Amino acid sequence: METTKLSIVVDGHKEQAQLQYDAAKIFITFTMKNGFRKKYEGEDLYLCLAKIRHDLPHIKFLCKGSKLNVTPSTMCSQMSGGFVAYELTMGKSATFNDIVHIFNYEENDIAQTLEEQKEFYKTWIQSLNTK
Repeated sequence: METTKLSIVVDGHKEQAQLQYDAAKIFITFTMKNGFRKKYEGEDLYLCLAKIRHDLPHIKFLCKGSKLNVTPSTMCSQMSGGFVAYELTMGKSATFNDIVHIFNYEENDIAQTLEEQKEFYKTWIQSLNTK
């Protein structure tokens, strides 16, 4: 099991939350400084993070896994347990250089929901087909 800190924004104030995660057993235990603690399980860590975000919509998660244009490929999900994903650019195929760790800090273009990220992905796919 690994542990990392994650920046979040609660009621306009930035603070640190703790994530304990296991990419092999596929779970994240999310702990806030106010004592809130909950374990989330899913198909991969990216989807576990999405469950946390869904469960706590009043919190902004400042990480790559919450960024609008970040999504794992099936291979990323299977090989890393969802620990890494692609940061996509409209009209450009994803490459190895576009791989990011989902818990790395990010404050720009944060999506509130997984559905927003899925919509971006669909639009990105269309942008590749228009060449």
